[in-house]
Amino acid sequence: MKIILAFFCSLATLVLSILYAGLMVSAILSILAGILRTVGFEQIKMSIWQGVDLPVILSIPLSLVVSFLLFIASLYVKRSITFCLLKLRF
Repeated sequence: MKIILAFFCSLATLVLSILYAGLMVSAILSILAGILRTVGFEQIKMSIWQGVDLPVILSIPLSLVVSFLLFIASLYVKRSITFCLLKLRF
């Protein structure tokens, strides 16, 4: 039983670490995109729904909200990584 648990925890650790890195990179890119769009970089498009563009003035607040949500999600993923690593040690 211990071998099966170790196998699944090692697989979960690999998947969760990739998810954690992706969430952190996405949070940073979200903030960067909001700043660049506000400054005047017109190639970055932000919309709430398809065909409904977000006003430029709301780019930074929306990007901060999205990055905050991504950061919170990454904290929960990090807790899961820590749990799996603790299961692997014992």
